[in-house]
Amino acid sequence: MRLKRTAVLGAALTATVTVSGCSSSWGEDAGLPKAGDLAGIERIVSKHTMCSDLRAASGDGSMNEEAKDPSWGIGERAVCGDDRDDTLTLLTVTDMEKFQEANKKAAGQGGGGRFLVGQDFAIVAANNGVAEKLKASGTLLFTCEKDFKIPQGYRQEELLVDGCALTDYLPA
Repeated sequence: MRLKRTAVLGAALTATVTVSGCSSSWGEDAGLPKAGDLAGIERIVSKHTMCSDLRAASGDGSMNEEAKDPSWGIGERAVCGDDRDDTLTLLTVTDMEKFQEANKKAAGQGGGGRFLVGQDFAIVAANNGVAEKLKASGTLLFTCEKDFKIPQGYRQEELLVDGCALTDYLPA
């Protein structure tokens, strides 16, 4: 009887380890950084480019309407800048699948955009030079542009939705 109980407990423990060992956050396998909150995003950004005067975003501007719409899965939105007044928009993403789906839908209607993403955040860079600097943070470009092509030799990672791209390629 004791041997049976030990075998059952061993099988249950193995199943628990197997199931919990397979659960990873989206983007973890691709090596995307995780921020946790706006301060975490600011720390990631500040290692590679200037992110001064972090403030909650208000009024019109990049991603403001989307940040207010719950279907985008955006938690908080803030902006910061550098000494040339290039602005970065920082977004905490509470549901990455919703974020990707909403961008795909927006792209289908002629909207959407390009984002540098981590596991739980997105960044809208003011210019390509800043975006290039941020690539060193491990973020990747996410876009659902219809005719977006990734040249040979660049990474192409899996997304939670089809029809979009996640890559280290940053077109000019």
